[in-house]
Amino acid sequence: MKRLVTVVVTVVLSLFVVTLPALAQQHGHSQEAQKGEAMKMETKDVSVEGVRVSFQIMNNAEHKKMLADMSMKADPEAGTTHNITLTLKDESTQKEITNAEVTMKVVDPKGKNQVKKLKFEEMMNSYDAYFNLPDKGKYQVMALVKIGDKKRAAGIYYEIN
Repeated sequence: MKRLVTVVVTVVLSLFVVTLPALAQQHGHSQEAQKGEAMKMETKDVSVEGVRVSFQIMNNAEHKKMLADMSMKADPEAGTTHNITLTLKDESTQKEITNAEVTMKVVDPKGKNQVKKLKFEEMMNSYDAYFNLPDKGKYQVMALVKIGDKKRAAGIYYEIN
């Protein structure tokens, strides 16, 4: 059963690979958020069917420092290089969505996939996981967000120079 769910999620996420470039160009905008001089986090927002999906990507060292500055513990997953965090907001009410199921797929520049279920971080009202983004190039980052019975797909490109 677990394998069937993994296969179904992978297939569904793969279907959105075809529409991802249009989604990213049509709905997204990019900004770099900085806190002080040492910390860099890239944030990209995508609007999908009334939900604002904010992708925040930070390398593990900077993520660990940010959490330590907030007196929170950080244990990056072994073999990973980056933390990817999603925040979800209902665009009509401006309320954060905290009851979603989120699965993320990251495709590296060579076409290799990583698929993970994001965990909800109550203190941050966000969903996150650690991924391995070791190579320079353009990564495709896709999220399948399930809120109640409704599923939405959102995606961005993230480039490492």
